[in-house]
Amino acid sequence: MTVLFDGSFDGFLSVVYAVYYEKIAPTSIQPEGMEQLALGAPPRFIEADSERAARVYKAVREKISEDSAYYIYNAFHSYNENRMMAILNYIRLGFSVGQMVDSHLHEDFVRLVQGLSRNVWKEAHLLMGFCRFAETKQNAFYCKITPKNDVLSHLAEHFCQRLMNQAWVIHDKRRNKAAIYDGNSYVIAAVPPNDATVIYADGEEETQELWTTFFNTLAIKERKNKKLQRQMCPLYFRGNMLEFKI
Repeated sequence: MTVLFDGSFDGFLSVVYAVYYEKIAPTSIQPEGMEQLALGAPPRFIEADSERAARVYKAVREKISEDSAYYIYNAFHSYNENRMMAILNYIRLGFSVGQMVDSHLHEDFVRLVQGLSRNVWKEAHLLMGFCRFAETKQNAFYCKITPKNDVLSHLAEHFCQRLMNQAWVIHDKRRNKAAIYDGNSYVIAAVPPNDATVIYADGEEETQELWTTFFNTLAIKERKNKKLQRQMCPLYFRGNMLEFKI
């Protein structure tokens, strides 16, 4: 059976709830709108239910471990197409063996969940340092990103602390959605591809020119290490960074 959900983390946890309480047996779990259906039984859609999702996540934390909850959350936000069934199998094993689940490295899905979690966190951690904000006419800071993984919620939590008194928008153009912070709390909302015009504040262009001048002046030609630079700042980040638009 192919199971569809709305693509949210709560929606996925609601699928896990249905596996245990409604005894469904999915052979594939896919976000609605991105599904690749096989011949056979028609797919079943599971509605997202925040209360059921909270129950499942609480059970993961208490019956498996906090680390496992962290791995599951990160792995879910990976771009890997095989992540859904791997996470479900990881949870099933975890409910059976508890916190020992992460020692079962002979299971492909355990290694996959752990690896995806590390990959997502690495990209999020790098972007925390490489997000480039610009001031807009609305006195909000705007940042454009195009990450491989869906790290918008990770970045939003980080910048709520770093820029807590400043309104900002982090726009994931790859997924057409944005984290929008008003100085108190943030929401993640869809952004239509043709509705992303940004009007910058007066003086923003001069500020950007000063930054690029500073970057060029600070650089020491003899100490350039392009290999290390690529490791620390991936090439696909650079289209959104002033330093590499010179």
